[in-house]
Amino acid sequence: MRILLAAHAYPPRSVAGVEVYTHRLARALQARGHEVLVLAAVHDLSAAPYEVRRRNHDGVAVAEVVNLHQKGTLEATWSDPDLERAVRPVIAQFRPDCVHAQHLLNLSVGLLAACRGLGAGVVLTLHDYWLSCPRDGLRMRADLVRCDTVDHATCARCLAGSPYLVPALERRAVAAARWAGLGHALHRLHRMAPALGVGLRGVARLGAAPQSLARDMDRRAASLRAALGEVDLVLAPTAFARDRAVEFGVPADRVRVSPLGVPAAVAGEQPGRPRRRFGFMGTVAPHKGVHVLIEAFRGIDAPEARLEIHGPLSVAPDYVARLRAMTDADPRIALRGPFAAGTQAEILDGLDVLVMPSVWWENSPLTVLEALAAGVPVVASAIGGIPDILPPEWGRLVPAGEVAPLAEALRDVIEGRLFATLPPRSRMRTVDEEARELESLYARLQRPLASS
Repeated sequence: MRILLAAHAYPPRSVAGVEVYTHRLARALQARGHEVLVLAAVHDLSAAPYEVRRRNHDGVAVAEVVNLHQKGTLEATWSDPDLERAVRPVIAQFRPDCVHAQHLLNLSVGLLAACRGLGAGVVLTLHDYWLSCPRDGLRMRADLVRCDTVDHATCARCLAGSPYLVPALERRAVAAARWAGLGHALHRLHRMAPALGVGLRGVARLGAAPQSLARDMDRRAASLRAALGEVDLVLAPTAFARDRAVEFGVPADRVRVSPLGVPAAVAGEQPGRPRRRFGFMGTVAPHKGVHVLIEAFRGIDAPEARLEIHGPLSVAPDYVARLRAMTDADPRIALRGPFAAGTQAEILDGLDVLVMPSVWWENSPLTVLEALAAGVPVVASAIGGIPDILPPEWGRLVPAGEVAPLAEALRDVIEGRLFATLPPRSRMRTVDEEARELESLYARLQRPLASS
């Protein structure tokens, strides 16, 4: 089969969970004899808007379309006819038997209909809550207050400073800089100081009308619900994500819970012993709750304990500066920074416990699955889909955002009351097994090409 995987970004430019999962799935499908093309978006201020580039990453063919969000409207974040026109020739040439969308952020929902019109089956996996939240699918305000219910008036206020709603002044400045040959310099500045653009957008939108954005959110929800009519099946990694999809308006009989697969474990079982080495792996950003973890760890009197923070430090520079200020006085804590693809097992082999202190509705974080597959127990926030994937004998759930319960759990580990001995490791679903199940699904969804 010819399988098109669509994602909002792709390695090596972006290595968060969805991107890593998409690459693993692409490789697993190729290993089973399928032809795979990844369609992804890329933000590159040195390139022309909607330019389509071809490349190969680790043996996977990639077509990436440049999306600078230069239209500056909320509508263009979910429906962009110019982007669709740019990538339609790529899709038509590849002629997929099935398209499996991992994320539509930075792309356009019209691509689903375009693929369906070519006779392809269409599958959508919900890795977060983007259907109801344009703020990267977090269902969380910038001040870290979760949106348990969706209120479009609140959404409108939250969109101030959004990197996807580019004010006219900024659009003209970027176009002028590119015309003057300064695109590469502008792109480097954006990568070095992303917070600068957010601040400028906030100033540029001081006169924006929240009522207008609230109406736009109403239209967005209606448009996305209509676009889901082009999807044959929606996959949710957890029951929690399934319930949020149904809450949004996806028919319950069109959503299936399908756990994510992980690479086969390479680390050995960890024997019963004192556990002193704690670690976090993931994007170092406020919604991940790293500040809660550091504060909890600093409150523990255990000179022999260690905490390592592994993950990109460039996503939220101001937040990282805050974390550095918190850790400067504690030599037991180290911010290790980004890690190379494929080294997760090596990092986990050096940890006794993985900590996932998220304050947003995590869905099915790969790092938790990878830790369990590697025989590393987990302390995590009781939030989102985490309770769905964390076996009680291998994990401890704590209230999200609360320092004292997290500190108590870490202290229980250090003093031998928690994870001193562990039961046999549960068998995890591998990405190869997932690929085998998905290929059967893709084959069932193929349809005869409509006559022209």
